Amino acid sequence: MILRAQDKPQPRAAPSAFDAQAASRMLLQLSESLQGQSQKHFLELFDLSRMKDGALFRQQVSSFFSKTISIRLHMNLGDTSVDGDKATVAVDAEMEAEPAAGGAITRRNERLTFAVARVGDKWKFVEVQPRSFFSLE
Repeated sequence: MILRAQDKPQPRAAPSAFDAQAASRMLLQLSESLQGQSQKHFLELFDLSRMKDGALFRQQVSSFFSKTISIRLHMNLGDTSVDGDKATVAVDAEMEAEPAAGGAITRRNERLTFAVARVGDKWKFVEVQPRSFFSLE
C-alpha cells in the first residue's frame, strides 16, 4: 500500500501559547456572547467542571440572561500573566444591562480577574472574580 502525502495522518496542532492576543480573542468572544444574548456561547467559554461552584455560576448566568433584554459591554485588557498551562487576565470592564422587566439600566464598572487554563486543545475560563458582575441585583 502506498501512502500519498495527503493520506498520511497529520500531526495534531499543539494549542498555541497563551498571550495577550489569545486573551483578547477570548474577551471578544465573551463580549459578543453577552451582547448577542447567547447564554450558550457565553458558558462554552468556561470550563464549569473545573470552576469552584460551577453549577451555581451556571444558574447565576442563566438568571442574568433571563432578566436582561440588552447588554452593552466594553472591556480593556489589563495585565496578563502565564504560568505553564494556566494564566490570569485582569480586565477593566464597563457594562450596561437593560432589565427585561423594565426599570433603570444597571451600570457596572469593575476590575475583573479571569483564571484561564488549557482544556484539551483550547483555552477556557476556569474562574472569574467578582462573579457578581454577571448578575442583576
